[in-house]
Amino acid sequence: MPLTQEETQKIKEHLLKQLGNFPEDKRTQIEEQVKSMTNKQVESFVEQNKLTHLGGQCIFCSIISGEMPSYKIAESDHDIAILEINPISKGHALIVPKEHSQEIQESTKALATQVSTKLKEKFIPKEIQVNQISIMDHAMLEIIPIYGNETERKKASEEELQALQKEITKPKEEVVIKEAPKEPEIELPKLPPRIP
Repeated sequence: MPLTQEETQKIKEHLLKQLGNFPEDKRTQIEEQVKSMTNKQVESFVEQNKLTHLGGQCIFCSIISGEMPSYKIAESDHDIAILEINPISKGHALIVPKEHSQEIQESTKALATQVSTKLKEKFIPKEIQVNQISIMDHAMLEIIPIYGNETERKKASEEELQALQKEITKPKEEVVIKEAPKEPEIELPKLPPRIP
C-alpha cells in the first residue's frame, strides 16, 4: 500500500530519532540519506526491513502482543527480555517493559540484573554494559556483553538467534558430585585397662 506524504514524514522522523543508536561518524551520512529519501524509497525501505510498524504501532508493543516474532530469553510479570536482531556482541539483549512508557521501572532493572547474571555465567564476557535507550518512545534497557572484539552491529540470521536463544534458556546442568565409597570401619577389640 503506497504511503501518504504525511506517513512518509512520520517514518523519516522515527528513523532520525534512532540516530543515537549508530556510530557517531556515520550519523551525518545516515541523516542526509533519510532526509533525501522519496516516498517510494521510504516505502521500499520499510518493506525490505520489515518495519511496517513504523506507520502505526510501536514494534515493541507488537512484539509483546505476539504480532511480531522475537527471540525471548526471559520474562517477568512486567517485562520481557529478547535478543537484539542486530547485535553488537553475543548475547546482546533488550529488556522491554510490557507497558509502553518512557520510564524505566524497578522490575525492568531487576530482570536486566537476572539476564546479565545469566549471560556472565554462560558466556564469560569481560563486562556487561547496561544502557537505557528509547525506541519509538518505548523506554527499555539494552544489555551488551563486552568481550573486547566488538566493532559494529551486524544482522543476525534466524538460525543464529534461535541457537543463541536455546543456549541461553537451557537450564543449567546440575553437577552431581559422587562421594567416594567409605572404607568400612574396623572395630578394634576393647582391651582391659592396663595396670602399671
